[in-house]
Amino acid sequence: MTEMSATRAREMMKSFWRVQRVLIRLMHQTAQQNDLTLPQLHGLMMLNEQGAITQKELVRRTRMPKSTLSQSLDGLVERGLIRRDINPDNRREVVLTIDQSGKQLIDEIEQQEEGTEQQLNQILSHLDEETYRHMIEAHQQIADGLNEGFTDCEGGCRHD
Repeated sequence: MTEMSATRAREMMKSFWRVQRVLIRLMHQTAQQNDLTLPQLHGLMMLNEQGAITQKELVRRTRMPKSTLSQSLDGLVERGLIRRDINPDNRREVVLTIDQSGKQLIDEIEQQEEGTEQQLNQILSHLDEETYRHMIEAHQQIADGLNEGFTDCEGGCRHD
């Protein structure tokens, strides 16, 4: 690897880390303002996107430890934001579904002026469409390229 390619890789990683740190901080703030934990917010947002999904699949997609996610889901069920149902086709599977009150909370969160989505939309509105599309395409190329390096493995190694 040349010095220039090593430098580019380090610069790219630092760039992603900076953005990720700020986004996570904003997500924590958004979660707290809505009386949620970050894992609850993440799970609720994923269920809002996916509709009905098994608990096992939600663990895989969120990459959260099973115990953390299960505890987070308990709180969402208690608040009436999601439902847990037994899959009639496989009684060992639990299917999660967002309730109307959960959808309403996500809609409210998306509209909050100080919320993550509104702040990010504000910043992205300053980018022209071509720059935005190039960024999305570049991020996809990076993600696809990095995913090619993964192999199937036991424990701790997960794929999107």
